[in-house]
Amino acid sequence: MAKAFFRSEEMELCQLLLHKENAFDCLMELGHHGGLQFNNVYDEDRQLNGLYTKKVSLCNELIRITTSLQQQMVELQIRVYFYPDVDLEHRLRERDLKEYGERLRRLHVETSAVMEHYQALDRRRYRMIEHRYAINKADKYFASDQGSELLYTESTLMSLIKDATDEGPAHRQLNYMIGSIRADKFESFELLCYRLFGFNLVVRFAEIPTLVVDYYGHRMEKVRKFSLLLLTNSTVIWPKVTRLCHAYHVTIYECPETSTLRMAKVDELSSEINSLERVLEESQRIRIQILEVTARDLYLLRVNLSKAVMVYDLLNRLRPVGGLQHQKYLQAECFVPVSELEDVREALRKGTRMKGGADRQEEEQLEQKLDPNDEPKLSPPKQATEEESHAPVLLKKNRQSSHIPPTYFRLNKFTQGFQNLIDSYGISDYMEINPAPYTIITFPFLFAVMFGDFGHGILVTLFALLLIWKEKNIAESQQASQEENEILNILFAGRYIVLLMGLFSIYMGLIYNDALSKSLNLFGSSWSCRYNSSTLDHMGGQLNLDPSDGNFFSGDPYPFGVDPVWKVCGEDSITTFNSLKMKLAIILGIAQMMFGLSLSAVNCLILDRRADLFLVVVPQFIFMICLFCYLVFLIFLKWLLYGGLKSAPYNTACAPSVLITFIDMMLMKNTQLDDPQCKNEMFKGERLLEYVLVFVAFLAVPVLLAGKPIYLQQRQKKLKKELQGRDISDLKQDGRDTLNEMRSSRRYSFDSQEDVVNERRASKTDPPRADHAEEFDLSEIWIHSGIHTIETVLGSVSHTASYLRLWALSLAHDQLSHVLWHMVLSKGLKSNSPLYVSVPVLACSFLAWAVLTVAILVGMEGLSAFLHTLRLHWVEFQSKFYSGSGEPFRPFKFAASSQRT
Repeated sequence: MAKAFFRSEEMELCQLLLHKENAFDCLMELGHHGGLQFNNVYDEDRQLNGLYTKKVSLCNELIRITTSLQQQMVELQIRVYFYPDVDLEHRLRERDLKEYGERLRRLHVETSAVMEHYQALDRRRYRMIEHRYAINKADKYFASDQGSELLYTESTLMSLIKDATDEGPAHRQLNYMIGSIRADKFESFELLCYRLFGFNLVVRFAEIPTLVVDYYGHRMEKVRKFSLLLLTNSTVIWPKVTRLCHAYHVTIYECPETSTLRMAKVDELSSEINSLERVLEESQRIRIQILEVTARDLYLLRVNLSKAVMVYDLLNRLRPVGGLQHQKYLQAECFVPVSELEDVREALRKGTRMKGGADRQEEEQLEQKLDPNDEPKLSPPKQATEEESHAPVLLKKNRQSSHIPPTYFRLNKFTQGFQNLIDSYGISDYMEINPAPYTIITFPFLFAVMFGDFGHGILVTLFALLLIWKEKNIAESQQASQEENEILNILFAGRYIVLLMGLFSIYMGLIYNDALSKSLNLFGSSWSCRYNSSTLDHMGGQLNLDPSDGNFFSGDPYPFGVDPVWKVCGEDSITTFNSLKMKLAIILGIAQMMFGLSLSAVNCLILDRRADLFLVVVPQFIFMICLFCYLVFLIFLKWLLYGGLKSAPYNTACAPSVLITFIDMMLMKNTQLDDPQCKNEMFKGERLLEYVLVFVAFLAVPVLLAGKPIYLQQRQKKLKKELQGRDISDLKQDGRDTLNEMRSSRRYSFDSQEDVVNERRASKTDPPRADHAEEFDLSEIWIHSGIHTIETVLGSVSHTASYLRLWALSLAHDQLSHVLWHMVLSKGLKSNSPLYVSVPVLACSFLAWAVLTVAILVGMEGLSAFLHTLRLHWVEFQSKFYSGSGEPFRPFKFAASSQRT
């Protein structure tokens, strides 16, 4: 199965026939298994068959009921039971939907009745609390409390209120009412009362100390309310006051006339409130009991109903087949991986054995077997069983399809993360080479080139190992969590990528001999200091270690990595590492680009595109080998020929600059050296070879520009002579196929996926199109060829320069680590203060250094290196062979259930 990771798995176009009696159970089982993709069923212009519209509405209604029940449980803080194995053990069958519906409707009616009763009683209780508070405030206003307040009698109040009417004293009577109003409406209510009635109406108010609950349907809201007392002696304005209160939704309460009656009313209300509270507690207890019983299975109901909606929606999109009056089958076109055909058929057979839609006949047969009055009868001839007659049919289709096959790779938890990196750029074409297997090595390695540090690599590795060690616990917590942690999900999905990045960073840290900005002297340095104390006492400037002197340099290479002496050489260290890492970046970049071109050649061989191989890929190879591979050759040759202990002209002083040599090669000139002992050439015949390589490289450009267009033009002319008798419509269609061959990808290296599929299914010659269309097609082909040639020539230079980011980020990481060590941690390590001072200083400096190291060097620098590595793979590497214009394989499969579903 490893082949299905290097290239997409081969797809089979199939026809699926489902009997309506067991179609639901077959698709339910198929949804748990996956492995089959339906074609064009979810298109916008897809016409629904309407057979399952009522079923979809029914399931949506039941889901609405479960949502309502869950909201009530959240309000009452009732925990819903979570079943992690719901997808494995508690699978829905069609016959269970009726039971689901009856049960949920019964629960909905019960909970709705209890909740409505509770809300009505609760609303009544709050009205009584408002009433009692309003009576208490009115009573305190009308009568004094043992002489501590001013006594207002009816006559006193009438004298205080101005009556603007002309009626006599006989028509005067004190009118008053009590009530409650929402606090947010009181200000405008009071202002309107003043503007309408002036001083003829007295308004007194007091805020109710506790929040009052208002119900709007089933929605509860706690609001602030004011208790009101309205007084007037005019009977004319009283109806207007009443209408104004109704407009502002003022709740009006009865207020007895005397203080004794008011106190009796308060006692009566208090007694009723206590009785209501006991009834409410009992109602709440019953409601909680019902919801607690419901909470045991609510998660199962919600998950299964969501799956039922998906299945019925899909069934509603399939095409009915059969007679007009007997359309008992549903038909669909689908793609199935070849390796999954038998598993898909087995899943469909398993769904048939469930018999969700045919249980009525099974029950009738069971009743007949259990009936004692039945007499033995002669059995009729054996016929096909119901299971066999209703079994789904999955047939391979032989005709060509205009639909491009989807791309499917067989992945595991290790390769899934690397494939996600590739899919973020684009989905592989059908049967195209997949970059993910090679990314497993190249991605963490290039990351480590920029991030290489032994200590930082250990931190990254430990973090990845922690994620892998807690893998099961994290997966379970993600499934049971109500909220999604996106950052943790990203890190957990790429835990194996992080692990390899950490391991490669440890390796490159050993190569650079860099551990938290310090070097490790594991094997002993090849350099030694021969200066004595008298030399140091009388030195007038800087002392250098002469590489040409055997007393200072032994000439033996360091066994592994970089010699530790370079970490303590000051400016010479930066110069040395600059040269080393810059050359290393160029070598790695050109090697990866050449590997990408090699994969492009393999693609041509696999897809049988010989013209693309010899007219597109081979010229690119020649151009890259003659120029940039020769540059890599010069780098290695310089490292091999020149050294510190060698004599002229192969000593360090005579070592030529590779960059100057490459520039002279492109400009075809010679740079004269100042030292007569040094040679102008690194080897004999170097200049002649460089001239030949430049000439051959530039000869490859015309082939790249005109090779493919001329080949297609000649092929059109040749085939046109052979097909003179062909219909003109066929010629036009084949001409479009020829144009698609040039437009097929950004590199115009391969045919379109549709052509590849059709050629694999039926070997067919591609003739050209008609005369008028031929000129138009060829003009576009030449334009595409010119654009591709410019991209290739300029891209080879720009992509090589782009790999210098490996050098830049590596030096930046090294210098930041150096600054943190010497500017933060070393302050605490070199403290000369007393012990009681130096220990806290060391602790603080170590804490600051550790936080900054993790946050900046590991976190921010790691993210920066990750993004740059991703860009190198997407742009510089994959552009050589990868189009990324395919379609992913989207099987009909239920997502893993969790608390968030």
